[in-house]
Amino acid sequence: MNYLILLGILGLFALGQKTRPNWVSEIKSTLIKLMVPGADRRLFSGFTQATFSWIRNSASWVRMFNWTGVSAGINGLGGVGGGTLISRRHVLFANHVPYPARPFDIFFLNADSRTFNYKVTNVQQVGSTDIAIGTLDKDADPSLIVYRVLPDNWAQYIANKAESFNRMGVAGTLYAFVLPVLYTGQDRKVSTADVISIAYGLAGVNIPAFEPARAFGDGLRGGDSGNPIFAMLGNELVLLGAWYTGPNLGYTVGTFPWLLDQKLAIETIMGQKLQVANMSGLNRIA
Repeated sequence: MNYLILLGILGLFALGQKTRPNWVSEIKSTLIKLMVPGADRRLFSGFTQATFSWIRNSASWVRMFNWTGVSAGINGLGGVGGGTLISRRHVLFANHVPYPARPFDIFFLNADSRTFNYKVTNVQQVGSTDIAIGTLDKDADPSLIVYRVLPDNWAQYIANKAESFNRMGVAGTLYAFVLPVLYTGQDRKVSTADVISIAYGLAGVNIPAFEPARAFGDGLRGGDSGNPIFAMLGNELVLLGAWYTGPNLGYTVGTFPWLLDQKLAIETIMGQKLQVANMSGLNRIA
């Protein structure tokens, strides 16, 4: 009888344990539920020129995610370019974008369609990369999200092939994998893609390999630079970087500097730590 009681307790314990999900499988499962044919990909459904104000699109196919830290526009760029909050006072940019003379205006929109206008007082390049950090004239409103980045051990949660290299005096690690991501372009529409590799700090991006995500993938074009690329952790968007360039080196979408590759340099410019996402609930692959 005692053995039966013990077995019963062990059985209840096992039933109470949640299966730790596979990161990529969880992302694909989420996307498949959202990718309805003809889905509205726009983040914003209206814009008023006179007041520089936007209306958030309540019908967006990715409305379950928080997009309030993605800029609605930058005055002086003619609608192109993008910026993303990485702290209350700092914005991720692409360095090669010809941002206006400082200070210039950047706009963010909260969940209630209230538009916030901030001045970018400084833009500083991170080393020799295409990553640039913009500084705002004041802290961003608490209703706007500051995005977190992946932890340093992110590769343990994804099936990948990692190889060390040392070429022409440059040492590093080449990662090959498939990570479904969401990204925006100059038209502020949300598309899908697969990040498939990281080498020399640059990530390569292709059209999604699985259906129906392929129908939601687009190539990169001029003016998309600086707009963000996100991985997904449940219903959280985690910032990977910002667009750098269009198709090259065999990639069908584009490339971007992997944010974590410059984490320490970015934190030095900011004078504070980047916020880091929690992946502990996921199954470790490697």
